[in-house]
Amino acid sequence: MDKQPQTEGTTHEGSLAGPVDGVIRNPGRRRFGRAAGLGGSGVLLTLACKPVLGAVVCKTPSGFLSGNQSTHGASALCNGRNAQYWSATSSWPVSKKTKFPKVFNAGPGSALEQATLAEVVAGHTADPDKVAMHLTTALLNSRSGWTPFLTEEMLQGMFLEWRTKGFYTPTVNVQWTGADIVNYLKATQA
Repeated sequence: MDKQPQTEGTTHEGSLAGPVDGVIRNPGRRRFGRAAGLGGSGVLLTLACKPVLGAVVCKTPSGFLSGNQSTHGASALCNGRNAQYWSATSSWPVSKKTKFPKVFNAGPGSALEQATLAEVVAGHTADPDKVAMHLTTALLNSRSGWTPFLTEEMLQGMFLEWRTKGFYTPTVNVQWTGADIVNYLKATQA
């Protein structure tokens, strides 16, 4: 095999491309390592990554599962509030006295049939898994424009499927328990 001459050129990111081996070298990164005292220590410096730090999730359930970190266009607004916020504030996008079954299909004879949205958000005894509480919180966030990727219809469908089947299917061959639904919805709150 012929050896090609080793040339360096500037890439579109301003880094220096190394020999034809395809390795991109970034002298700025080396300078940072030396300035931080990492020159010969063998220490691997890992910069913070939002998913690792438990960042707020700004994706639909299926998008959340896909693990796709790329975004196209403007990033989704994600500024949801938690149930404690909604319990304490008087500024709701819907009346606090609205009955839960008027928004979510609780089914006839449900223990939540007479519960108001405010009672559900505060933690109703008929909602031991807190699925209804977090779905109601997500609904209030969506109606307030803080989590537009979660539509009212999506949240209603999530509750109905969980209520009738005992799980929610965000994507093919995946079944979320009540705890999984709650964990996802909590992750949509800032």
